[in-house]
Amino acid sequence: MEPNEYYYFGGGPSMKLKTVLMAAVLAATVGMTGLHQASAEEAAAQGGNSRHHHKMDDATKAKFVKFREDNKDLFKQIVMKKAEVSALVRSETPNIEAVKKSAGDLFDLKASLKDKAKAADLFADMHKGGKDAKKEEMRAKFQKFFADTKDLRRQIAVKKAEKRALMHSKTPDPIAAAKVSGELFDLKNSLHDKAVAAGLPHHFHGKHHHKRADQHGMKG
Repeated sequence: MEPNEYYYFGGGPSMKLKTVLMAAVLAATVGMTGLHQASAEEAAAQGGNSRHHHKMDDATKAKFVKFREDNKDLFKQIVMKKAEVSALVRSETPNIEAVKKSAGDLFDLKASLKDKAKAADLFADMHKGGKDAKKEEMRAKFQKFFADTKDLRRQIAVKKAEKRALMHSKTPDPIAAAKVSGELFDLKNSLHDKAVAAGLPHHFHGKHHHKRADQHGMKG
């Protein structure tokens, strides 16, 4: 994912993918970031070929725009929840339980958007003429992996928000911060092991992508 969902698991797509979809679906409209995230694993399964994604025809672009319009309320909820999480995390005396709940809610909203995008067959249109057996096999592996690790990725998203809140506190508790960091380390390692066991490409779960995942908060 984010360009695969693993970047942002409960999350942000790469700049390449953002650029591709912004051009493809007229992403000047507010809220397309959520759809970028929803499409992350599709780009990964197809090898992240931006030139391929640029080949979307007008009918496919219109389909994306319609999806955006049909799910305007969900996009709005995501934008509002992101602001809520950000505000809670940035508090000088953060309410950790509230942070965790809101972060989990945000993950669920993004997951719902991704499911709706799949149900609308948005990505099948994007890959016209670009499929082959090997890519389809890898795509299936990614989809199964993301489905099988949804709860784990949610835990990571919540734990990262908790860590950010603790570190942003006016008087950070070093013991609590260390404990949460250790728990987050274990969760990420578990996800890494599952990626290896699922036979995903090395570059998918390598050190470089762990860094990107950190940068994007393992969003999902």
